[in-house]
Amino acid sequence: MNTMTIPAGPHELTPAWLTGALRSTGALGDAEVTSVQAAVVGEGSGFIGQLARVALTYDRAEPGAPASLIGKFPGASEGGRMIGNLFDFYHREIRFYEEVADRVELRTPRRYFSAMDRNAQQYILLLEDLAPAIVGDHLEGCLVREAELAVRTIAKFHASWWDSPQLDKIAEWMPALDAPVQNLAQGAYQQAWQPFRDSFGAGLSPRMIAVGEQIGQNLIRLQQSFANAPLTINHGDFRLDNLFFPPIAGGAPIAVADWQISTRGRGIFDISYLLCGGMEPEIRREHERDLVRTYADVLAEHGVTDYPFEQAWEEYRRGALFVLGYVVIAIGTLDTANARGVSLFTTWLRRAVAAIEELDAPELMPA
Repeated sequence: MNTMTIPAGPHELTPAWLTGALRSTGALGDAEVTSVQAAVVGEGSGFIGQLARVALTYDRAEPGAPASLIGKFPGASEGGRMIGNLFDFYHREIRFYEEVADRVELRTPRRYFSAMDRNAQQYILLLEDLAPAIVGDHLEGCLVREAELAVRTIAKFHASWWDSPQLDKIAEWMPALDAPVQNLAQGAYQQAWQPFRDSFGAGLSPRMIAVGEQIGQNLIRLQQSFANAPLTINHGDFRLDNLFFPPIAGGAPIAVADWQISTRGRGIFDISYLLCGGMEPEIRREHERDLVRTYADVLAEHGVTDYPFEQAWEEYRRGALFVLGYVVIAIGTLDTANARGVSLFTTWLRRAVAAIEELDAPELMPA
């Protein structure tokens, strides 16, 4: 077990600490870090974790030594940390990078160092800086070409874990979507519902208010409906802000970051999350059937023979309800001083409501 002190945030990163951390994993050899410049990045994009880009200077040249890296810490806001600790998200992500990331073909940031003290609720990840890859912008919305690349990428990943016996080997730290820790989401939703209504209820139709209240009574059942075999690994937060696209079309594959919310569940949830929450309604409306069909086709190309398009489409529609559940919980704990966060979730809410209404998702509400 790693016994190094765990910095509480970017301000506590020092040359000596980084030298020790990078040497402990073999990411650094004889060179020594002599200076550190850390700047918070992605403000308003991540709510559970805080990111900092860390520029490093060394006392000598060393091939492979990172010139910069990304430090990831628990969220800067009290609400974000509360959610992260309640659902054990920080521990989950560290275990993903330590035990899964290097075993899969999917491109993820390289892990340089990780450490955690669950009793003290202290966590840190040092990850590869993916620049010059272009990170998506959830607020701007997902374009069709971005959506197709993302759908193909995650479908191939889902297929590699589809109904795999390896899922049982990570069950201790990666819960099923209906595990007890995940079921805490229903209580979190119910607590967040009134603050959400106070801030955003005026913009919702009476029907959508009723749907929101139904979700509050059925969120556990909704999770259970995505937790039946065949299972795979869900990313859980599959949106543009966590996707890194190559700067040149046709270059390197998409990289997928931020695995805090990953679970063992139905893979189609990631598609609902990406399209229903991330695409502008007029674009989603025109292309979603083709994109869901692409998802089913790519699964079939990689050996999944028991998941026809018709099943994928129905479960995709139900997944739109889950997207609203996530938005309500997030808004109910959101720091309203976070201007980009408020703007992002307002947009997210508008897209999710449109998807629920147009897909007639409430008819698929489990009861």
